[in-house]
Amino acid sequence: MAAPDPWSCRACGSQIDLAGCSIEVGLVRLATRGGDGFQLGGAGIEPELAAVLASCECGGRFTPGPGTGPAATARFDPDAIRDPAARGWAALEATPALAELREVWRPRALVLMGREQELSKEDVLQLRLEEKLAALQAEVERATAAGEGDAAEAAHARYIELGTTYVRRFVRSHEPAA
Repeated sequence: MAAPDPWSCRACGSQIDLAGCSIEVGLVRLATRGGDGFQLGGAGIEPELAAVLASCECGGRFTPGPGTGPAATARFDPDAIRDPAARGWAALEATPALAELREVWRPRALVLMGREQELSKEDVLQLRLEEKLAALQAEVERATAAGEGDAAEAAHARYIELGTTYVRRFVRSHEPAA
């Protein structure tokens, strides 16, 4: 799991974690710094990330650092991220050492660049499974925070089942079966 990358709303204190947004953050990093010496995470590109994050539900802006309010979902402004995503994708394509990332990031990168018409049926399925996994993770976290152990365990079991399917289909699909 990625190291936490907490951000918070200056107006209401709501908190988001960009650790789960490796594609968005990675494309912004590539657009900003290029592919040489690429690393994951938002350290060092905070202004560029702040520029592409969507506003908080209260209308405030997110800044790096933990907050005091409730957890929220990190969202990116589709118009603001389109150009950095395209420049980041171009840098990714120009960096042979990062070829494996292109395969994994392609579906979501196409959406971020506004090129949804290029998605294959398999890409659409991958994106739907990713959305379901994120929803199940949020369900586990909500149930755990509410002290509902049985509900958290049930959601976790569904997460593992769906995650296993996802890995077999999209991450390790090129490997021969055992």
